[in-house]
Amino acid sequence: MAENIRKKGSTYSYRINVKDPDTGKWRSIEKSGFKTIAEAKAAMAARRAEIIENPESILVKEKPITVEQVYTEFIEKYAQHDREQSTIRRYDCLFRNHIGMKWGKRTIGGLKPTEISEYLFAMTATHSYAYIMSIHKFIGVLWDYAYKHKYIKKNTFFEIQTPKDDSSDDFVEKIYTEEELDALEARFSSTNLLTAFKLGRCLGVRVAECFGLRWSDINWEKHTIWVKRQMVWEDQMWTLRNTKTKAAIREIDLQDEIYYYLKDLKQKQEEQKVCLGAAYHQTRVAIDNGRNKAKTIEENPDLINLKENGDFLSTDSSKVLFRIARDSCGIHFKYHNLRHTHASWLAEHNIPAVVVKKRLGHTKEETTLRYYQHITQGMRDDLLGKLNGCS
Repeated sequence: MAENIRKKGSTYSYRINVKDPDTGKWRSIEKSGFKTIAEAKAAMAARRAEIIENPESILVKEKPITVEQVYTEFIEKYAQHDREQSTIRRYDCLFRNHIGMKWGKRTIGGLKPTEISEYLFAMTATHSYAYIMSIHKFIGVLWDYAYKHKYIKKNTFFEIQTPKDDSSDDFVEKIYTEEELDALEARFSSTNLLTAFKLGRCLGVRVAECFGLRWSDINWEKHTIWVKRQMVWEDQMWTLRNTKTKAAIREIDLQDEIYYYLKDLKQKQEEQKVCLGAAYHQTRVAIDNGRNKAKTIEENPDLINLKENGDFLSTDSSKVLFRIARDSCGIHFKYHNLRHTHASWLAEHNIPAVVVKKRLGHTKEETTLRYYQHITQGMRDDLLGKLNGCS
């Protein structure tokens, strides 16, 4: 059958001949509904280019499958087997609050990239750039799944536009001054959360890593502590599981301040245990033994962050720190900001980036270099002093 453009009623259509990559036989593809001949020609040229780039696209017939159906199938058939539970929970949150709520009942093939782009841009008024990009990334996961399973002819995810990162000012605000840190530490000194604060301030650990630290992680002779796991709420229980990335498993050198603080703390905890006797609480946590392996329960894990009665503290405690800091010190506190502050201090004191990367457990070098790209006033003063000394 000849390839051509013809008029059908009040609109135009095009017909092209293509070879089926499976059977080797020729077949015709026709598409109608174009208002002008020029529009039909442009569409025909675009379809030919698409077939040349991806011959199998002619076999794909977009199925009337909804975004919600794609998500459900992806979670049940794949994510449950090769994603961490924390990642699945994040997927669920993003889907319920955004993707599913907005487009769950829509067919995934009928959703235009411009609709998604407009939604993401509108979110800049109420959400952070990082959060918006987490939604964008998850959309990419679902669209990639749909494309590979031939639910859509073309992966339109790459046509979605996102807002630019304009968080440079926010980055400055995440770094606490020495005066603020001292004020916070003085206030937290009367609580059982002082240890968690000091670990964040001195080591730059993440909050889940902090509450997952155990006394057995410390090498008293080498003055180091190993970060090997994190504490997470999973399957209705507090669980110690491996860090999310291999880079996060690291040995951190302990400066004298935190080393001797921990040494004194361990002695105090042992004395308290003897003093309370039977009244000292016996605790237990779940231990994650890896994907597709059953959890085990460990009695009395030697966790560093404990209450005086022996109960262990969890990541929920960071909410208490937030309230105390806000109400008593007038400081907007977020535990992760201690990590930013520690990293910035290291950069300001000219610690090599490769050392900082290892100490903080960064996977990507760009994450570490961000702190060096942010020139602080201390760096400016240090540079000026050196320049003046050379003149």
